[in-house]
Amino acid sequence: MSHQHDAPPKGTAYLLPVDDFIPDIKNQLQQGLNLVLTAAPGAGKTTRLPPALLDVVKGKIIVLEPRRMAAIAAAHRIADENGWNVGEEVGYQVRFANKTSAKTRLIFMTEALLARQMLDDPELSDVDLVILDEFHERSLHVDLSLGLLRELQELGREIKILVMSATLEAEKISSYMGHAPIVSVPGKLFELETVYQKNSQIVQTFPVFFDNLAQLVREAASRTDKDILVFLPGVGEIDRAKNHLEEWAAGKNIDLVPLHGSLNLEDQRRALQKGQRQRIVLSTNIAESSVTLDGVATVIDSGLAKNMKQDYRTGFSRLELGRISLSSAIQRAGRAARQFPGVVYKMWTKVDEHSFAKSETAEIQRVDLTESLLFLAAQGVSDFQKFSWFEKPSSAAIDKATQYLMLSGAIDHDRKITELGRKILHFPLPVRLAKLMLVAAERNSLELGSELAAILQERDFIRREFQSSFQGDKTECDLTVRLDLLQQFKKSGKAPREAGFMALQTVSQSASQILSLAKKLGPAQNLKPESVEMEMRTLLLRSFPDRLCRRRGQSDRALMVGGRGVKLQSESLVKTSEYFVALNGIEGNSDAETIVSLACGFTKDFILTHFKNEIQKIRDLTFIEEKGQFFVREYRSLFGLPLEEPSLLPASPQEVEEKLPQVLVEKWSLVLKNNEKLSEWWERLDFWNRHLQSATFESEFSFNEDQLEKLKLEAFTQASMGEKKLQSVFEKDLVFFMESVFPQDFIRTFNKELPARITVPSGSHIKVIYPPDKAPYLEVRIQEVFGVMETPKVLFGKTPLTFHLLGPNFRPVQVTANLESFWKNGYPEVRKELRIKYPKHQWPEDPADGTPEAKGRRRF
Repeated sequence: MSHQHDAPPKGTAYLLPVDDFIPDIKNQLQQGLNLVLTAAPGAGKTTRLPPALLDVVKGKIIVLEPRRMAAIAAAHRIADENGWNVGEEVGYQVRFANKTSAKTRLIFMTEALLARQMLDDPELSDVDLVILDEFHERSLHVDLSLGLLRELQELGREIKILVMSATLEAEKISSYMGHAPIVSVPGKLFELETVYQKNSQIVQTFPVFFDNLAQLVREAASRTDKDILVFLPGVGEIDRAKNHLEEWAAGKNIDLVPLHGSLNLEDQRRALQKGQRQRIVLSTNIAESSVTLDGVATVIDSGLAKNMKQDYRTGFSRLELGRISLSSAIQRAGRAARQFPGVVYKMWTKVDEHSFAKSETAEIQRVDLTESLLFLAAQGVSDFQKFSWFEKPSSAAIDKATQYLMLSGAIDHDRKITELGRKILHFPLPVRLAKLMLVAAERNSLELGSELAAILQERDFIRREFQSSFQGDKTECDLTVRLDLLQQFKKSGKAPREAGFMALQTVSQSASQILSLAKKLGPAQNLKPESVEMEMRTLLLRSFPDRLCRRRGQSDRALMVGGRGVKLQSESLVKTSEYFVALNGIEGNSDAETIVSLACGFTKDFILTHFKNEIQKIRDLTFIEEKGQFFVREYRSLFGLPLEEPSLLPASPQEVEEKLPQVLVEKWSLVLKNNEKLSEWWERLDFWNRHLQSATFESEFSFNEDQLEKLKLEAFTQASMGEKKLQSVFEKDLVFFMESVFPQDFIRTFNKELPARITVPSGSHIKVIYPPDKAPYLEVRIQEVFGVMETPKVLFGKTPLTFHLLGPNFRPVQVTANLESFWKNGYPEVRKELRIKYPKHQWPEDPADGTPEAKGRRRF
């Protein structure tokens, strides 16, 4: 069967911009392995190009899409245009749906599924071309897929890669793909009018935000009878906007249509199609790219989005509301001018755009990498730092994920995947929830486990207005009420009034999918589970041991395993339990505290009964700042969390001497607070390391966190010999001890290139300050630097010092990093003022002729 599509497909009477470029693209891919395509919105790249490339290869073509809706819509559009059937010549594979057959050569797939396919078939043996569509969205899965595909190519597998995007740093991706050729296709955009607001953007969804939105919607509807697309940051905002507009829309015969990833696939498809009446489509960024929404001529853009971000201190991930990038704003605006001349209303001012990022931060730089690294381990990658990343994630993120995988037993100390790790990958779940399912399988509680995993994996289905209605239940677990609501839904098919139907349906579907996967693991032990309440608590504590918390007294605050402080939100049903597992978390007002709204409580008896083999008796040394002395603590611990307040006994001198160096390392901030010279020295070292990492200069002397911790311990071991008190160590010359343990070649270079003080012409030795967020500077009276005509530079002559020039009263008169320019241009004006204020001091016309003076109080 021929698939010649250098002209538009048979079922279409219209040309799209990409059609003229198809012969060249086919030729490029026949000659080489890789190609980069940039195409403006509406160019037709997603629906015209993939079927045309079936002539170029013999095997299958996989097209990766960021969203289920885009994959399904593209497959249906291609089938319509070519007279094909979905599931035969063209098909799709997405979560909860697989519409392919043995004869399907062109498959649209959501990005997460390709890595899963590579678990079973690492070489993708029947695939000849992978197309990465909408690459600019930079999901974690697309970065992972691209890296794995490039490694396949490097191993000699001749699989072709086509990267496509509407907005893309083409040169950068081309270079990564072996200097692949770049083809640029113009878009087919109609005229677009842009309307900015008079007031600055509100980066919160307060009531005033919805008032402004409603006003804009009414204004837009008065100007057009075509459909209006409104971009909102999340499902909650869509629901509130719908409530705000319902009465007005009904009176105008306008349909309000929600569009987001939590809808079932049929409702998403329906939202893409033009209706009988004018529609206002309220959408998340799901509508930002890929398929065209028929009938849209107006876009209202809130300029906001919610992105997942991980807090590496706590291990919790959270959705964070923030501004979109300029790249996203261009994509969204383009939706208004695909089929007709259009208008975009931007809910911000033109000035606001100066603080928009150019493009989105790639997901791989801000989310948990645990599952991704486990995938890589399954592909035989053991050095995660040296994997073929397009943009390497931070070392901290890689280290955090590696550490958890080792702790959970998913990889061994050589970073090779274990049998447990392979079982975890059996589930399309985050690693923690996959672990929960394995514990459930061991305990013959698969159904309960699959329901818990689905509830924790999906969006919460309890409606906001009913959050507080369960407060009298005294269940001490936020999952109990959710399990009850899920059971009611499964029995009746109807959502209880406290829950949203769509979200509940998604959780139910997800639980069924997880359960069917779990049953393939084989028969479980013939254990008789406890009551649902007790079994749920056992599963949660076995799966989330590092999230166990102990309440502080009767308060809503608690201490989590690892020492993190947490605070329960008032909505949580965990009111009195001494212990609980934190199931979610967001940063609080304090850097040392995490806010928890979903938790499950435990009694102390439950902990002692179920985990008696894991409980350890601890005896250690601690320094209590308020009392200013050392104590020996004795207590019981589970997973590192004290199960009770420790008993405190005064420590013996021998115990203190032995532990003092380690305590000093642990109390590092206290050491710096009590030893100003060491604090200043460490600021210089921080400056050195920061500038070395940002490639300001090159040096063989580089120190990572582990090396610095060892050097601190070595220095404190020497400094605390024979000492029994912290204060005695604080009072020593700790810079001497610190410099003695570093390589002496480094110390000589370090003190020369980042001097603690510099000598000025007056003879004074002026301290140089090396702040973390500014250029190094010194504060000096202007009279002391007469004769310094060039700005001194530090760090191998790369970094000029900033001079805070002071008057005779030690008040600032000028800040400059260019003394030569200051003497020439700024000094004459400053001199006039100083001569009037301080007539007894000498103020020469030419500062080169002035006599430097160090009279009066000096600042060091």
